Amino acid sequence: MQVKQVKAKLGTRIILGYGVIFIIIFALVGIALHGMGQINTKMKAMMDNAEKIKMVNIVRKVTLIISKNTRGNIVFSNDPETLERINQEIKISRAESEEAIEILKKSALTPEEKEVFESFVANRKISIPVNNKVAELIKEKKMAEAAQLLSSEAEPMVQKSMDIQQQLANLVESENTAANQSAIQTYSNSFKLLLILVVIGVIFGMGCAFIITRSITKPVNLIVAGLTEGSSQVAAASIQLTASAQQLSQGSAEQASSIEETSSTLQESSSMLQQNTATTKQAAQLSEQANQSANKGSNEMLEMVNSIQEIKKSSDQISRIIKVIDDIAFQTNILALNAAIEAARAGEAGMGFAVVAEEVRNLAQRSAQAAKDTTAIIETNIELSNKGVSVSERVYGALKEITVQSKKVSELMDEIAAASQEQAQGVEQVNKAMDQMEKVTQQNAANAEESASAAEELNAQAESMHRIVQELSELANGQSKVLQVKTNSSGTMHRLTEQTGNGRRASDSPLLTDKRTKTVSPDEVIPLENDPKQF
Repeated sequence: MQVKQVKAKLGTRIILGYGVIFIIIFALVGIALHGMGQINTKMKAMMDNAEKIKMVNIVRKVTLIISKNTRGNIVFSNDPETLERINQEIKISRAESEEAIEILKKSALTPEEKEVFESFVANRKISIPVNNKVAELIKEKKMAEAAQLLSSEAEPMVQKSMDIQQQLANLVESENTAANQSAIQTYSNSFKLLLILVVIGVIFGMGCAFIITRSITKPVNLIVAGLTEGSSQVAAASIQLTASAQQLSQGSAEQASSIEETSSTLQESSSMLQQNTATTKQAAQLSEQANQSANKGSNEMLEMVNSIQEIKKSSDQISRIIKVIDDIAFQTNILALNAAIEAARAGEAGMGFAVVAEEVRNLAQRSAQAAKDTTAIIETNIELSNKGVSVSERVYGALKEITVQSKKVSELMDEIAAASQEQAQGVEQVNKAMDQMEKVTQQNAANAEESASAAEELNAQAESMHRIVQELSELANGQSKVLQVKTNSSGTMHRLTEQTGNGRRASDSPLLTDKRTKTVSPDEVIPLENDPKQF
């Protein structure tokens, strides 16, 4: 029950201290947000005022442009092109003025600004008919009347409108200046208040921290007595950790050696695969060249077959011509025979003609014999041409088959090259993974060595803690309690001797299960009662 009360008091004090700090922080944040909101409102008002000033300036500019162009219409009344341009500018300016006036109507105006703006709108309603009347007089070429009306009515209205616009601009500027000064004042007040609260919060927080620290640090010193048991356990654990780290380091070293050998083998395999890939690519290129050559030879063989067929056709035509010549020679021979018969009938008068007929007959016989010889030669050529066509077609078919097979071989070589490339990439990825595993294994070995070193350092710190606890015990009790520990083969620490100032010795017992040693709980040694003596 007492422990629960101590916990409650400790928790209550910590929560109270931090709660007050959080309240101050929330107050600071609230004030800052309120000030920022006010500044934001002022800035928005300034932006609205800037927009209103912009619209007023647009109306003023448009008013001056319309007034100038109206006078320009009178000056350039004899120039239709200039008049058209000036009237177009007036039309555009009036549209801009209407747009700016609509924006001003929708703006948030103060009562005074609204009154001035309504006065401007009323004056504008009066001046628009006058300006329109001046424009009509100009169109009717009544320049004198237009100038009179412009100087007597239109220009005073323009001046009055300009004065009203200036008054409205001055009002908006005054409002803008006031909003700016208000924003500055709001910022200054918020900054001062925040500064004061920050100082108060810092002072109060330091006070709470001091009180809580005093209420904790003194009782915590009593917990040091309980660290003896824990330091002994840490020493035993550090010895076990050292042994495990050494085993891990040895295993990591052996694994790193195996991975290095495997990585070397994979690198050799990757090199051979890359060489095979390059050779396969060269073979694929040669196969492609052979395929192209086969295609070229097939095309040329096809042209040769076509040429032989043309020769065959020519030989057939020559054969027909020779046959015609043979028929002519035969007919000539018959005619020469008939002429010889007729010359024999004529007697001596036909002797000369008979000689000529005999010569013609001889020539016809020689022509017939030559035609027969040529026919035989041509028939032989035709037969050879037919054989050549047949052989060329077979050669063309063989070349075509070679082309198809060469194309298939080229495709297979491409597939082999692609597969080799993918295999090489896979081996390269495996090689990279092995390199990464080697690095990780080496890092693990290094970490194991560092862990062993850290365990040894932890053991040394545990021994140092034993000495510190001994010194604290001498200071607190006026006597020394020496703890000597030993470690068996399994790494478990045992108490050998517990020697006090009376010279008594305790028997050996496991340090982790020593029932005579009382473990001191922090909840039991932190007194947070209301008694001031406890602080």
